[in-house]
Amino acid sequence: MRLTDTLSCRGGGRMDDAFEFFFGASRGRSHPFGMQSDLGWHPAADVYETKDEFIIQMDLAGMQRDEIEVLIEDDFVRVRGERTNIAPAGKKHFHKMEIQIGPFERHIQVPDTVDLSSASASYRSGFLFIRLRRGNLTPSPPRSIPIEQKD
Repeated sequence: MRLTDTLSCRGGGRMDDAFEFFFGASRGRSHPFGMQSDLGWHPAADVYETKDEFIIQMDLAGMQRDEIEVLIEDDFVRVRGERTNIAPAGKKHFHKMEIQIGPFERHIQVPDTVDLSSASASYRSGFLFIRLRRGNLTPSPPRSIPIEQKD
């Protein structure tokens, strides 16, 4: 794939593919906010730091908390799940079809300045929030992070 193909919105390329190309292609430490996606659609995500935390916010509208899984593996946060089609059954003629359904998986690399043992997750108003406190990155066995429901 050429860089111009990745950046083009015409001819099938997508801007989020460009983001994934630049920030997800490297699994090394040169891109501390590296992301990678292996299957399905790409839920929108904001990844940012505050004075005290590293925060991942992901748009998962229309999903239930129990349809989402958050895992810590090495120096990555993995979010996966499947959004089902909630439209009424039967024949339809779509005029516009933009809501993506099906399985998804996102890998978000965390910087060395994050304490993986502090990971917490909450789901509110269609957004998943994953919070990690600042600290030293220490090896940790793969584990699932429970998602708290906030209304």
